[in-house]
Amino acid sequence: MNTEQAVNPKIELINFKDEECIKFTFNGHFSVKNAEYGVNEWKEFFDSARDQKIILIWDAVGMTGFDNKARVVWQHAIKDFKKQINCVWLISDSKVIIAGAKVMSAFTSFCLKAVKNTNQIKF
Repeated sequence: MNTEQAVNPKIELINFKDEECIKFTFNGHFSVKNAEYGVNEWKEFFDSARDQKIILIWDAVGMTGFDNKARVVWQHAIKDFKKQINCVWLISDSKVIIAGAKVMSAFTSFCLKAVKNTNQIKF
């Protein structure tokens, strides 16, 4: 397995439709270890952005599932980062993944918009 495949989620600062966004690309099963890695990387991006509101894109098209404990780790991070989240765009056609994200949204009251592909994202 090469390093690129081992990173889950892949996190990058991108310019999408003339907006600066942080894009998370999930592949395979999302474990607690993946969640902890992602939260540490996420924190670094948000620390450098200070008080900016940031658009997040969670590309979960390649995600096959997630551990419930990983969702809880992610949910706690969202609470910590909530003041800097403008909106989260979730890309997935999986009802299970969308339901998991909606549970997080309900507990943390962040803006979540689920779409099936990037063409449906509208700022």
